[in-house]
Amino acid sequence: MAEEIKIIKKKDVKPGMYVQRYGLGTFKDPVVEVDRFIESSSDIAKYLPDDTEKVEILTGKVLPNMGFACDKGALTAEDAARNMAEALPEARRVHEEALNYAHKFIDDVRKGKTVEVEEAAPIVGEVIDSLTTNEPAALTLAFLKRYDEYTYTHSINVNLYSLLLGKALGLNRSELESLGIAALFHDVGKGRVPNKVLNKPGKLTDSEYEVMKSHSRKGLEVLGDVEGLDGAVLRGVVEHHERYDGNGYPSGIKGEDIHPFGRIIAISDVYDALTSVRVYKKAITPAKTLSQMYKWKGTDFDPAYLNRFVRVMGIYPPGTMVQLDDLRFAIVLETNETKPRQPKVKILFNDKMQPVVSECIDLASYERGGKKVQVMRQPDPKSLGVDMQQLSRFLV
Repeated sequence: MAEEIKIIKKKDVKPGMYVQRYGLGTFKDPVVEVDRFIESSSDIAKYLPDDTEKVEILTGKVLPNMGFACDKGALTAEDAARNMAEALPEARRVHEEALNYAHKFIDDVRKGKTVEVEEAAPIVGEVIDSLTTNEPAALTLAFLKRYDEYTYTHSINVNLYSLLLGKALGLNRSELESLGIAALFHDVGKGRVPNKVLNKPGKLTDSEYEVMKSHSRKGLEVLGDVEGLDGAVLRGVVEHHERYDGNGYPSGIKGEDIHPFGRIIAISDVYDALTSVRVYKKAITPAKTLSQMYKWKGTDFDPAYLNRFVRVMGIYPPGTMVQLDDLRFAIVLETNETKPRQPKVKILFNDKMQPVVSECIDLASYERGGKKVQVMRQPDPKSLGVDMQQLSRFLV
């Protein structure tokens, strides 16, 4: 999509947005041109007066994620909690809209219907906007997934993670839109794989595994006839199971011969699969998942892309649960790119999992009793009897 003008309230302006102008065009409130990216919270105060009501932004301009770490560090944990609470309702709306679309297109493929790819474009655009407005809020929803919804949530989570990584790598708006389409439809070929193979609880036989592997090319068949679809989208779909060392499928290509979209989606696909409950396995915590994926750097994954993914996703992503070394339990509000083991968190329970008065703290600077507090572990919430869907209410 081309650049689009959007009018928002001043309080909704966030670092990373491109502000074109503000003002109502009246004598008392004239239009003032800004024409620049807002790179930090201080920029908002610098370029937008206190009495500004409406601000005109360009949604087609996206500031790469490279400089966000410094701005995040300038925010207090209370700021992070407040920003999260303000952004979550809109992020949830976008998430639900994407989930509904995933239900529709996946069910249509299973029925042999034509996929209406053009309907996905505005949804991908809203996900990009959601990430630009408040990354932690958008990411939080990815971890509120249900076992019985995996087929659908996997598509939208891979879309979200891929856009996060693409944004961090400096892709422009048009490239992000194409990447988002490729990520959303990366497994569309599975709609042509028999359910007995797709949902088999045990290990696949050699012949069943070959059938499963065919979904990459079947995805190309499903999307190949869609008019005007970017060739990069098709490559992202067919190449997301290729591996950096050449041991992937379907073509066994390697390194930079694999399209960037394929290399990005490969990381997002594996990350979401490992952190999800499946019929044949339990979910692995994000921290353990990244530790495992790091072992595959240079074999399965592009080393530079994986390093960047670890930085922006964080060892402890927003919306996940951690236990601190003072034994209290907390939910992560925001990652810390420069100090990934020291996120901003919201304390919720004591060591006996009893609710306590909530406290928002930044582990990069927080001390308790003169001693620095750190993350001790990232527990499986289910092992503690915690429903993350219910826990998310503490964020608003």
